[in-house]
Amino acid sequence: MIIVYKEIDKTLDKKVYENIDDVKLEEGSWIHISEPTQVILEKLALITSIPSDFLLSALDEEESARIDVEDDNALIVLDTPFVTDEEKKLYSTAPFVIAYNSKYYVTIERHNFELLDELFKRVRLIEPHKHVRLTLNIIYRLATLFITYLKRINAYTDEIEKTLRNSTKNKEVIELMDINKSLIYFSTALNANKNVLAKLLKSPNYTRFESDFDLMEDAQVEINQAVEMCTILRDVLTGMMDAFASVINNNMNLIMKSLTVVTIVISIPTLVASFFGMNVDDLPLAHSDHGFYIIFGVSLALSIIVAICLILFANRKKTK
Repeated sequence: MIIVYKEIDKTLDKKVYENIDDVKLEEGSWIHISEPTQVILEKLALITSIPSDFLLSALDEEESARIDVEDDNALIVLDTPFVTDEEKKLYSTAPFVIAYNSKYYVTIERHNFELLDELFKRVRLIEPHKHVRLTLNIIYRLATLFITYLKRINAYTDEIEKTLRNSTKNKEVIELMDINKSLIYFSTALNANKNVLAKLLKSPNYTRFESDFDLMEDAQVEINQAVEMCTILRDVLTGMMDAFASVINNNMNLIMKSLTVVTIVISIPTLVASFFGMNVDDLPLAHSDHGFYIIFGVSLALSIIVAICLILFANRKKTK
């Protein structure tokens, strides 16, 4: 889908196209493309005079956040978060491409459809011909979107933590591993975006307008907050997984102790039965009519005595 935005009398006009051949552009337009194809991007490169390799970088899922400048054309690649599984709160990142020259401003995304919704919802006046301000607004809203997703992850982690208190199933461990994977993607993307913003703020084009300074600072603050929040969540998640592993080990030790006690108690009647099962003459009680019951009773009594002794010994160690 191709959307063309144009400012008319302080109002943002929007036109939606399905076919690139139907697009009619005016200078100062903002062209946004979602789910792009190579054919669309190559035709758009011809229309806007933006290098095709700038636009085609949006098709590379592994494209990292970066900046590139060629003559009058600029390329800014940012990493944006998107949902891979809404139910399990799983996320990944994908490139969001910004390319522009003096006449046109182009944005391209493949997965995330929330970034622009957040932009239009929060920014009162969007001016497509002001490329620096529009770029800073996108970066700022991108940082807030990361924070929104991190808050969702934090809430979901709290739910899993409550479940872990009464469960030792593998399901919760796998969920924590999946969340940790999302946080790794976020951490890498946020640090890359932070580096991109730092480079932009050193560019003469981004420091010549005093009216954009506040927006620059806000964008820096939001990205730093998102980076810090992601780091904290990763540390908390790591501690939670370590604690859960310790709980499993403790539970396993308790089970092994219980099994050891049971084994020792059971071994006593087995030992007695082994002695009286020898194929020799003159065994005690061998010719007694009540020999079996006497031996069974003695074995049972010894087992009970040993069990009580082991329990008392274990309780004594706990109280020390």
